[in-house]
Amino acid sequence: MPLATRTDRAHSIGPASPLMPVDEAAALLGCSPRTIQRRAADGTLPAHRIGARTWGIDRTALDTYRHGGTAA
Repeated sequence: MPLATRTDRAHSIGPASPLMPVDEAAALLGCSPRTIQRRAADGTLPAHRIGARTWGIDRTALDTYRHGGTAA
């Protein structure tokens, strides 16, 4: 079986992906993309780095966070 790469579906961003782009997460929470990036960096929101400057936010964790739960 080949090794996983950064382009695998599990670490890509799109409608069928478990990850959401930062700008979309920010729009759902009503905050800035920078706030989402800070929450990802401090571990408040589970996320994955995709490349040097891009975060993919876990959709399920974001939904839990939106509804007052603990996402981490």
